Amino acid sequence: MEESKSYCVPGSESPGFSTVRDAPNDKYLGYRPFDEASGTFGPYVFQTYSQIHKRATNLGAGIINLRLKHARDKSEENIQKILARKWPVCMYAINRLEWTLTDRALPTQSLYSVALYDTLGPQSSEYILNHSEASIVVCSFDKIHKLLLNIDNYPHVRVIISMDPLKNEQKSEESPAAFIPSPFNTRTANILLEWAQSKNIALYDIRQVEKIGFENPIPHHPPSPDDTYTMLYTSGTTGNPKGAVTTHMNYSAAATVVLTGRGKFKNKMSCVSFMPLAHTSGRNAENMITRNKGFIGYYCGDITKILEDNRALQPSMLTGVPRLLNRFYDLIASKTINDPGLLGIIARQGAKSKIENLLATGTYDHPVYDRLVFDTTKAIISKNLEYAPTGSAPIEAHVLNFLRISLKAKMIDLYGMTETSSVALGQNSTDLSVNSSGIPADGMEVRLRDVPDMEYLVTDLPCPRGEVLLRGPTIFKEYFKDEKKTRETFTPDGWLATGDIGRINSDGTVSIIDRKKSLFKLSQGEYVSPEKVEITITKNPFIMQAFVYGVSTKDYLVAIVVPDELMFIPWAQKILSKSSDGAESNGTFQQLAQNETVRSTLLASIQETCRSSGLNGFEIVKSILIEHVPFDVENNMLITPTFKLKRFDAAKYYKLAIDKLYQSQ
Repeated sequence: MEESKSYCVPGSESPGFSTVRDAPNDKYLGYRPFDEASGTFGPYVFQTYSQIHKRATNLGAGIINLRLKHARDKSEENIQKILARKWPVCMYAINRLEWTLTDRALPTQSLYSVALYDTLGPQSSEYILNHSEASIVVCSFDKIHKLLLNIDNYPHVRVIISMDPLKNEQKSEESPAAFIPSPFNTRTANILLEWAQSKNIALYDIRQVEKIGFENPIPHHPPSPDDTYTMLYTSGTTGNPKGAVTTHMNYSAAATVVLTGRGKFKNKMSCVSFMPLAHTSGRNAENMITRNKGFIGYYCGDITKILEDNRALQPSMLTGVPRLLNRFYDLIASKTINDPGLLGIIARQGAKSKIENLLATGTYDHPVYDRLVFDTTKAIISKNLEYAPTGSAPIEAHVLNFLRISLKAKMIDLYGMTETSSVALGQNSTDLSVNSSGIPADGMEVRLRDVPDMEYLVTDLPCPRGEVLLRGPTIFKEYFKDEKKTRETFTPDGWLATGDIGRINSDGTVSIIDRKKSLFKLSQGEYVSPEKVEITITKNPFIMQAFVYGVSTKDYLVAIVVPDELMFIPWAQKILSKSSDGAESNGTFQQLAQNETVRSTLLASIQETCRSSGLNGFEIVKSILIEHVPFDVENNMLITPTFKLKRFDAAKYYKLAIDKLYQSQ
């Protein structure tokens, strides 16, 4: 085996690929082949660490060869710039073996990755490709036409590499790309090849590039610890996404410290990979498993089959967001504590007893209730399940504790973000508290600073509160080409300002209790910019003002809307004149605003405005209160003299109304 020198794990004897050296024949990356005849997915098929290492080496060399071959500028200066490496390759696909194969290939040549994903939208994708200056895009077959449709807007892109084969004869068992039901046919591939050629774009598939690298080998060109590993673009703001530059040291540290204090695994570390690799948490989970000689099975491409994928793989780790865990809770509860018969009675008593015992002694097992009920619930997901981290948003206590005792798995909260390589704080395995993010990860430091306009102070009693500041080895380097935003994100003495409001509890743990910036996360882990949604809502001809609110334990938004009185009243009267509430059609502004038929009709109109404006599903409000009193400066004082919404004050002012909106759903 070729001696590997690329940097990954600090202190390893052969940095970068110590797992390849120690466990070359262990299974590493797997997929479920799709049988077109039966329309089903088969058992997982794996490639070993040494097989992936060989392919990554060839792919890395092939990418360098393609960049040299298809460079527009053939000057000596540009050729030397290419050979100096440290340039990006863009990846555009759902989680799959070839995604991680490419991610392992790039460091062999000191290259780094940039990711696209569909929820960013075409404008953000265009911005990322141009801002990063990526000249090569590695993508799944179904993304090729999306790139070619707008290729004239991507002046830097010269090469597209398909993760799927472009020729029928390549669709064999040696090609793991067939694990997704493919839109492939010879005619489609030929059209794409001709289309790419007409645009002066070179189109290859990944096996062709590996072959080029095999026939034109290039020795590994290892990166240094401070070289860029990946640049992840953060979404959720009203402006362009920011490119967070993170290094090999950042992600090496993250993969190392994330398990400190979490106990040892009885089974080999493994998971079904479905948390987007374009996001930091999905990437770090794979790096952690790789570091620990584990294996990864990719989901079949259909999120509704996640449970089926887990049963097929039987992993020891479950990665997920609260929304997914809530789905698992509903499923298991329906078969146990919510069963209407005798089983339900036993399960409810058993769950109560097991939770009390868990919180008192830290014991997950019960000799009687496990035999009667809970020995079978673990197998609903995986009989090997041991560890289920969560952290993209809070999870409710009754859900968390029930899943702990029914799955008999350590379910802990982790806190991190793109700028911390996904790791900053985390609960120890013995910490069974709820809505606590634990203590700083090894090497990380945390402190708070006052946020007086939100009434959070480090002098608060009984516990200090304020904006969470972080420092340590997982902290990102900078925002690409944005010195101003980088300076704004760090304090003068080098602390990362997270924008999250934290509380240091009496036991030294940290709880995230609010958000300084107006961005917030919903329970499925999606960031929402309320200003963006509010601007869209006020495009509706009947709406004058809007206040959008989200709760991190829920997966949807609610809103307080103030109609334009002149437009709203005749519209509402017309609505009621056609309904059974016709007698109320001559009501006052306030009466019309409080009418349920008017409210539901206006909500539907707002939702249509949001959809037609291109908002994502999670950005569309699910419930509204119609407020007939406008937000103003002097009376309710919910806007500033410059007419900006005072979001913190509005949340307090409408707290009872917001609670009712969530209770009504």
